[in-house]
Amino acid sequence: MSAEIVKSATGNLNVVIRESEGALGTLLCLHGGPQGDLRGNENIFDEISKYAVQDGFWVCQFDFFGSGSSDGSQRDFDLETMRQDYSAMLDFVRQRCPNPLIVVGESMGATVAALDWSQQAERHVFLWPAFDLTDTDLKPFLSGEHYDIAQKNGYVDVDGMEMGGAFLRQINECDFSTFFSLPAHDCLLIHGKADSAVPFQQSVRGAIEARGPVELHLHPDGDHGLQSSSERQYTHQIVRRWLSS
Repeated sequence: MSAEIVKSATGNLNVVIRESEGALGTLLCLHGGPQGDLRGNENIFDEISKYAVQDGFWVCQFDFFGSGSSDGSQRDFDLETMRQDYSAMLDFVRQRCPNPLIVVGESMGATVAALDWSQQAERHVFLWPAFDLTDTDLKPFLSGEHYDIAQKNGYVDVDGMEMGGAFLRQINECDFSTFFSLPAHDCLLIHGKADSAVPFQQSVRGAIEARGPVELHLHPDGDHGLQSSSERQYTHQIVRRWLSS
């Protein structure tokens, strides 16, 4: 495992690369948020990396600007900074790591991938994806008192979770309808039907509107992140099989 610093337009990004003896391709992991980091929801990316590296893939994990050990603070990130970070990481991975490139986005990481489908990888994995941030647990912050405070002060702090006014405003102004038009190559979607943060119907819509082959798996009673041991086993069995296909 090697630690790297990648320069984005936003600042320095904290990057970890897990190299494999094989060169079957590279997984670029996009974490969710707010308050996410390069390990992903309850370390999902660390768990995937264990067998992905064993099976011959490299894995690249990084903290978005304003997250983890990268530059910036929670109140600083927004849709535009995430777009810039994603572009910088795509360039970096293409130069540093073996192809093909597989983007793995969990929760809001899927939002980032969908910001610009023209920057395509060869394959995508979406774990409990948020393609429309207006229909998530962020909804209470998009209007009312919290929203007004964020616009007045530049950010809002709710129980230690900070969100910038620009970020919330961008969500309200964004047309997320195109985010469901998944790219014309292999995509895997995994979601829990009891997800209380991002409705599983977002994955269903993504599968329906996808422009290419898509594989959809819905856990019957899993919540966001599919965090129990049995739910994680379910997730990893699907992901590992799909990666080898």
